[in-house]
Amino acid sequence: MTDTAIAIAGLTHRFGPRTAVDDLQVEVHAGAVCGFLGRNGAGKTTTINILMNLLQPTTGQVEVLGLNPGRDSLALWRQVGYVAENPILYGWMKVRELVWFTGQFYETWNQSKVEGFIDRFGLDPEQKVKHLSRGMNAQLALALALWHEPRLLILDEPASGLDVVVRRDFLESIIGLIQEEGRTVFLSSHLVHEMERVADRVAIIEAGRLQVEGTVDEVKQSAKRV
Repeated sequence: MTDTAIAIAGLTHRFGPRTAVDDLQVEVHAGAVCGFLGRNGAGKTTTINILMNLLQPTTGQVEVLGLNPGRDSLALWRQVGYVAENPILYGWMKVRELVWFTGQFYETWNQSKVEGFIDRFGLDPEQKVKHLSRGMNAQLALALALWHEPRLLILDEPASGLDVVVRRDFLESIIGLIQEEGRTVFLSSHLVHEMERVADRVAIIEAGRLQVEGTVDEVKQSAKRV
């Protein structure tokens, strides 16, 4: 088993003449919580889409849990829990129906964990998804990403669009899950302060290039020296 959960080397991606990711280098060790930080448009989502084989890189190499996303896509999706910035959930379904539907795509599915998350997040199994609050939608998307017991969680701005109080509560739920499970987490955000209690390390990108990488304290000290 590799000690490296995510390895990004020389990653570049262009949309026509525009370079979204530019020679990016990032490494995330197994068991770590890495905050992937940058302004909106910095290249975070493009990078994550490449990690999940939703985009092909222009150049460079990427490995996720020792797998090549392009070649080993099915194996990757079985081992990674992924939450998109704006997850598409089927609003006409009830919560329990969406849980059942999602479970059909996975060989491993922990029903007791399903029920535990529903109770923990205060989700009503009989409620239509379209009637959930934005905070509950975010919690449901996170729970669906966890129920097949992935080795790695990749979360793309999971609290995007939530108000301050709901963001705080949602991040607290992530912290609790991380502490209990000890899994690897790669979490993107444009808010540095959100990472202070969540992340072991952070990587900050701007215009698709890595600017600084280290512990939260190291990055804060680096910013003070600039």
